[in-house]
Amino acid sequence: MILVTGYFRIAPEAVDALRPHMKAVIEATRREDGCILYAFAEDVIEPGTIRIVERWRDWPSLEAHGKSPHIAAWRVARQDIVVESAEVLAHAGSDERVL
Repeated sequence: MILVTGYFRIAPEAVDALRPHMKAVIEATRREDGCILYAFAEDVIEPGTIRIVERWRDWPSLEAHGKSPHIAAWRVARQDIVVESAEVLAHAGSDERVL
């Protein structure tokens, strides 16, 4: 299993303009083969910081996701939004426990 975690930070006033595009990419991604979880959430302490969490069955699923038409559309939709900072990391492994 592959876990992707991260964030991107944009101006708080840009979140509402980006929200419909986030919704569209989330809905399309959740239908992808190999997608277990795909979510964005705005941080309640840091307005404009969007947290990312994804779970994928395997690397090929994640790689196919990166080449999908809805990810291309997502890149176009956010090209005019200034990203102040970002970090997204993929983690591989199957050692998980219910907490």
